[in-house]
Amino acid sequence: MQALKNIKIGVFISLVNILIQGVSVMVQNLIANNLGIVKFGSFGILQSDFTIFSALADFGMATLILAYFGKRATQGRLFINVLQLRLFMTAITALAMGIFAFTVRRGSAVFEAELVLVLGLLFQHSYFDWYFICGNFWKKLLISKVLHTLSYTTIMGIALWCFKVDSLPAIALSMVIAALPAFGFGVGQAFTLKIFSIGVHTFQFFKLLFKSSCPYAISSIASFAYLPAGLYTVAHFATPEFLGAYSFSHKLVILASGLMVHFISSSLITLHQTDSRVLSLRDQVVFTLFIIGATAPFWLLPQYTLRIIFFAAPWTSEALDTSCFCLRILACSLILQATRMGMISTLLKEKRTWLYGAMITIGGIVNIAVCIGGARILKADYIPALTLTGDLCLSLFLLVYFIKNHRLR
Repeated sequence: MQALKNIKIGVFISLVNILIQGVSVMVQNLIANNLGIVKFGSFGILQSDFTIFSALADFGMATLILAYFGKRATQGRLFINVLQLRLFMTAITALAMGIFAFTVRRGSAVFEAELVLVLGLLFQHSYFDWYFICGNFWKKLLISKVLHTLSYTTIMGIALWCFKVDSLPAIALSMVIAALPAFGFGVGQAFTLKIFSIGVHTFQFFKLLFKSSCPYAISSIASFAYLPAGLYTVAHFATPEFLGAYSFSHKLVILASGLMVHFISSSLITLHQTDSRVLSLRDQVVFTLFIIGATAPFWLLPQYTLRIIFFAAPWTSEALDTSCFCLRILACSLILQATRMGMISTLLKEKRTWLYGAMITIGGIVNIAVCIGGARILKADYIPALTLTGDLCLSLFLLVYFIKNHRLR
């Protein structure tokens, strides 16, 4: 059954990334302990900004490369052109992030740290993940993650545990330094001096890929109008204390959501091996039940989940109750994401990217409008529920499309 194959590949990719994510959770604990609940909310805004600019640097290229080229993207002239394009996009986005910091974040608590993370865009530890996944180089992907895990553990541990670093710029700099070993490993595996061979064909390839990746980029960027929109809404309309508590539940759901992205990659890999136009409803149910079971502690035992995951956080009873309340609601997003995973993978495999881009953009616009409009007239407690509006709309859009076109069986 295709669903089981998707789950197997997705579980492997997820487990590989759990190596670094597990250490990241440990580091988040130290950061929360050093910063305190309120300043941890500012750290959440900083990380969200960085994630958005990382998506801009990718510009949908990773998904496009996997969906269109697969293993061919790791070979010959195509590989060189892909690498050239990704380096170009990263440099442009780093410049844009610097401008954003000076124009929007100047004077805020995250300004200096935001400037430091401009370097983080240039030296991301996961920069070459696309190469390992497209080429099915699973062992190299594992080595890269283990290397980053060791580096991240050592450098962040020294900074946060030994030196008790409690400023956002210093924490950001430590994160950048920790990414260098894995980035260097990727350079050793996937870098070639042939990228300096630039000709007319290079710009033709850029033009072609930009045109093709636009819907992927729109989809990727529009995704930040979903869960992250809630974080920014809380930052603008709620108290710093509520933002701090909300950040813990938001971070946990974002972590789980990020792991689910790897199941889309695994689904694309298996879909390339099949020629079915009809999506199995049974497969969707199996995967959704799998996600429900995996995330059950989020709404059944949120207090224990938060205390275990963020064991070093300086919890107060009020902050913990608020975070539990938010986690129960935000976790519903994971179920909605699970219901549409197969439908999204199918659309991407069939290159119906503009259609998907339109759906996710409309859903994102609705979500932002509901979050901002609702936050103006309702209490902050309602913002987590308002944040699910976009997820619900997108899932309904996809379901209606597949039913209308008789694509479910």
